[in-house]
Amino acid sequence: MRTTSSRYGAGAQAFHWLTVMLVLAAYAVSKGDYSLYSAAADGLRRIHETLGVLVFIVVVMRLLWRLIDGTPVKPPIPRLMAAAAKLVHFALYALLIAIPATAVLGTWLEGIPVTLPGFDIAPQIAKAHGLGQLIMEIHTTLGNAILWVAGVHAAAALFHHFYLRDEVFQSMAPGA
Repeated sequence: MRTTSSRYGAGAQAFHWLTVMLVLAAYAVSKGDYSLYSAAADGLRRIHETLGVLVFIVVVMRLLWRLIDGTPVKPPIPRLMAAAAKLVHFALYALLIAIPATAVLGTWLEGIPVTLPGFDIAPQIAKAHGLGQLIMEIHTTLGNAILWVAGVHAAAALFHHFYLRDEVFQSMAPGA
């Protein structure tokens, strides 16, 4: 379960790959020729919002896990590459928190409850339609941005594996 000097433990790997799957699923459900806030898309909206809440919960648990479980020893890499890795990790965590936060805030500002399977969470703030629309546009932009940042993250992992031939990719690969 715990991280070693060369590999992330099963706990960290589970949080990582669960986050990947939940983000991709939430993104996939949000795409289509419909409005998530139409009556016809009520089921998809509930799935999308449930996935978003699960992303947030998993990220919080992942951050808590990180407090008790370290990271593998990093291979020596150039300072610029190390700085880029830190920036990408920071951006991913910031997006993983900002995307669900903007979804809830924008939805509530629109006067719409957050819908989950079996229950709704009524708006906890006053309705402000224009601001709600703006925040939902920001939510959509952040949702697109996370795919680009995650793509850079994945490309870097593959660069480490195939070009640098170090253990960075294997440290998070399940069963490697």
